[in-house]
Parts: sequence; C-alpha cells; structure tokens
Amino acid sequence: MATKGQTTIPFQCRKTRSQAKKQAVLEEKPSRTNRRSRRGVSSQDKPREDPAPRPERPPLSPRKRPSDNTPQDFSPVRTSKCCPSPTKRKKENQPHLIPSTSPKALPLPSLPKSPSPPKALPLPSLPKSPSPLKMTLMKQEALCPIKPSGGKKILGSPERRSLSPTSPWRCSLRTPSPRKQATPLRLQRQDVTPYQSAKKALHTAVPDYLLCREKETRVITDFLEEHTRKQQPGSLYISGAPGTGKTACLTHIMNNMKQSLQSTKMIFVNCMAVKNAQGIFSKVASELSPSSTTPRTAKDASRLLEKQIKSKGPMIILVLDELDSLDSKNQEVLYTMFEWPALPKSRLILIGIANALDLTDRILPRLQSRPKCRPQLLNFQPYSKDQLVTIVQDRLHKATLEGTPVLEPMAVQFCARKVSAVAGDVRKALDICRRAVEMVESDVRSQAVLKPMSPTKGTPTKSPTKSPQTPVPKKVGLSHIASVVSEVYSSRLVASSQQQTIPLQQKLVVCTLLLMLQSGKAKELTLGKLHEVYSRVCKKRQVANVDQSEFLSLCTLVETRGILTLKKAKEARMTKVSLRMEESELEFALQDKVLMSSILKDGIPS
Repeated sequence: MATKGQTTIPFQCRKTRSQAKKQAVLEEKPSRTNRRSRRGVSSQDKPREDPAPRPERPPLSPRKRPSDNTPQDFSPVRTSKCCPSPTKRKKENQPHLIPSTSPKALPLPSLPKSPSPPKALPLPSLPKSPSPLKMTLMKQEALCPIKPSGGKKILGSPERRSLSPTSPWRCSLRTPSPRKQATPLRLQRQDVTPYQSAKKALHTAVPDYLLCREKETRVITDFLEEHTRKQQPGSLYISGAPGTGKTACLTHIMNNMKQSLQSTKMIFVNCMAVKNAQGIFSKVASELSPSSTTPRTAKDASRLLEKQIKSKGPMIILVLDELDSLDSKNQEVLYTMFEWPALPKSRLILIGIANALDLTDRILPRLQSRPKCRPQLLNFQPYSKDQLVTIVQDRLHKATLEGTPVLEPMAVQFCARKVSAVAGDVRKALDICRRAVEMVESDVRSQAVLKPMSPTKGTPTKSPTKSPQTPVPKKVGLSHIASVVSEVYSSRLVASSQQQTIPLQQKLVVCTLLLMLQSGKAKELTLGKLHEVYSRVCKKRQVANVDQSEFLSLCTLVETRGILTLKKAKEARMTKVSLRMEESELEFALQDKVLMSSILKDGIPS
C-alpha cells in the first residue's frame, strides 16, 4: 500500500539501454493508445447524456470484485509509451507508489463507497435454438419483408401475422414441409399428328378451289355457257404438259356448273381405258344410251352415235381425256370424232384433252381446211416458281391451322425452283413434299422421348386433342427436299459411283425405245408397239426375245434403274412407255456404245 507523501509511478528502472532508445523514438510519435486517450479526455469535457439502462449482468466472481478500500480511478487510462511484453503487462497493471510532487498526479475525486455486492443470481434459462431451416426463413423474412400490394394481404406482412398467428405459413416454419414426390417418367413415341395432317393436305386429287388458273377457268366457263345457252354445237381442244391442271380445272368447272347444266347430258371418258382406238365408239354409245344393246363392230357403233347426235334432245357434252392415245391408221378415229359437231342438226359439244400442243396441226392437218371442224384451242402453260410456292403454301396452311408449320419456307422455295425448271408439274411438287414429310415422319417414329406419367394411373399423360399450338418434333428442311429431288429427277446410274452391268435383254429394250423415239415425233409409245419392234431387232441380231407376257416385267426392271417411265393402263398392251434420260446419259448407263450405235444406224427393221 502507498504511504502518505508517495505516489505510484510506472516501473521503468529495470529497462535496458536498447529499450530506452526505443522509448525516445516512441516519444516523438505518439502511440495509437495515446491518441485514443486524448480523444477520451476531450470527450469528458463535453456533457454526456444519460445512457439507456443496460440489463443487469451476473455478479463478478469474488476474485474480481473491487474491495471497499480500493480507490476507483475514473481518470482516462494512460498507456505506457512503449509496448511491454505480456509478462510486464501484469506488473504494470498493479499500482506503484510515486512521489506526491509529481506534476502528472491528479487529485482523486471523492466517490461514495460502493455498495456491497449482491448475491449471485441463477443464470436465466435460454430458449432452445431453432432448426437451420427455421433460422433461414426467419432471416429472409427479416431482410426482405413482403409488402402487401392492393387490397390483398400477403404472407409475411404484419397484418397477416397478427390476424392469423397459426397460419399454414407459420406452421411451415416450425416443421419443414415434406419433399414432393417426383413425377415418374416413361419412354414414349413422339406425336406424329402434324405429319399426318400435312400428308393429307398434300394430296394430288381435285382440290376444292383452284389457284393460279383464273384465266383458263374463265375461258372454259364462257365456252360452256355460250354453247349451252344458244344450243350451238362446238369443239374445244385443251393442251398442256402433264400436271398443269387441265383435268382438274375442267372437273372443278363441271362440278360448279351442275345446276346450269342440268338440262344437258354429260359424258366423261378416259381414252386410256379403251383397249384400242375403235373401241371408243362402243364406250361412248354405252354411256349415251345404257339401256340399248351394244353394237358388235366399231362401224355399227359409229353409225349409231351419228343418229343419236342428229336426233332431237338435250345438248350432249362429251369430254375425252388423254385424246392423243386414240392413235390409229390415218387417224380415222380422231377425224371422225372432230367432224361430229359439224354435222347438220348436231347437238354435241366436244372437249378433248391431251398433252401434245400441236395435235390438230401435226396429226390432224385436214381440220385446217374445214373451218367448221376446227376446234377452239386452249393451252395450259407450266406452273412457274411463284405459282408452285403459292399452291404448296396454301395446302400447308390448312394443316397448320391447329399447330406449327411442318415444312420450312426455304424447303418449299427449293422444291418449287427445281420442279419449275424441269416441267412445272404441280403434282410432282406435291409428291416431293409429301415424300419428304414421310421421310421425316419415319425418323421421328423411330425415336423415343421421356414423357411424364399420370399420378393416378400408370399411363402417360396426354395432351388435349385440340391444342392451340401443336409442337412439331422435327421440321422438313432443305436437306430432305434435296434428297427426294435427287431421287426423282437425277439419274441413279449416273449418280452412282459403282456401275452395275445391265443384262443384254434390257439393253435391247432401251435401244429399241430410243430408236423409235428418234424416228417418230411422239414422246410416248405403247407397250404393244415397243414389243413388236423389239422382236424384230432381236430377230435381226439373232437373239432370243421374250414374249409379251414377260415383256412388261422386263420393262419394269428397266424402270427401277431410272431409265424409263411406265404409265399403267387396264390392258398391259396399252401401257405408255417414255424415256427419262438423254442419249448421252444412256451411253454412260448402258456401257455398250457399239451395240447402241449399231441399232440406231440400222434403223427400224422391216
């Protein structure tokens, strides 16, 4: 204890010389603790506000309790000028006596004696710590409270908590909700409904309405209305390449004019269904008067038709499709039929449809010398690229009313360009698009995807039948159209790198067909005529020929190679045969230039 006349001083007498040097340096630069103490001294000068009452703390242990005799120093803490070691800190904390004459000593304020320490109180029981999930939700609510919007009360707002303290949301904080069970999945086939609707729309049958044929439709309608109203006979010859809409346009007009043509007798005959050219008379006679007996010979049928045409009665509209197949000696059948409208008191309106543009000029030159027998001409031009795009997109629009389009626009444009450059056949364009859709559909059918199953039953969930947008698993692109176009138009033999040898009989068929097409002006030949010339060529070459029953299967094998095309008829002899390749491609395909050149040089044998 300090005696009278002595004050406590810091213990500095045991410092070494090196510590004294450090003390001198530190005196020039005041330490951080000194600066804090100065700020504390300056802050004491200002009046302090009464702090808020603090909660009572548990009493100190007996060792740390201040004694009644120990003076309490409320002066600011003064730190030493140097940083002592931890062992020295304990000694510096103890008070030391210093002389009373020290200028730094300050008078101690007289403070009342501290009351006796209270008895130790038991520690309060703390609540049980919440679970991690509950703590996370409480933190999120405290950081980002949910503000109410409008008149509705939202979970997390003070109003909601006050009104419903036991809400389900509160219950979820106490006990975490169980995890939902995952929906089971199952491998299922993809939906191919868009492809089926697209294939239905891309049919080649007669449509409900025709596009891009307004001019031709108007000409045919005016011709029929004029002759039926005036009861005047006449003839119309419609020509055009295959697939340009000749038959479809005429059929559409006849269906629309049923009411105005009720008083007339309409007869529609496809000349490809007739066995020979003279059989057309018996066919028309049976259609005109089914109850009467059919004539035995073609001449008797022709005379009977002339009598019926001259007799009184309603106007007769006779439509002959594929008129160029009625090829006969000296074209007697065609001349006779075109002369019927020019007969006196005739009531026949004849409409002929064929592919040849110059049939009346080249095959029937005598009609030019007789103006009454000369028919009115109407030519159907091949479809252009823009017209084909319009037709295909209109067909696809019907299939895409309940979903997304199946064909990409670039694929339709590519198909239209290719078809218009070759023939302008709209049926070929529709077939290519439909074939491409079938190709993509087969790919999609072979794939399986994971689909959720219904929770109640073990069956996969099905989408509603009529959905606003039906998704398409895979669209028909440019590559699909290109592959189909190459199969249709390109030569398989020329395109293939490994050439296969063609049998001799097939070579003779191809050479004979090329010889007949070069000698004549027709682009198609009947199978019966081709077999006759083929037999002569084989006899001249001393090669055994096949009979007519096997000749059709022989030509079918050549067709599978992509060299020729067959148009089947009811009778095998009347099947139309045409080439699909040029002469230069045939030389490369046959790999026998000597045989082909010798047959072409000799000509058709007699």
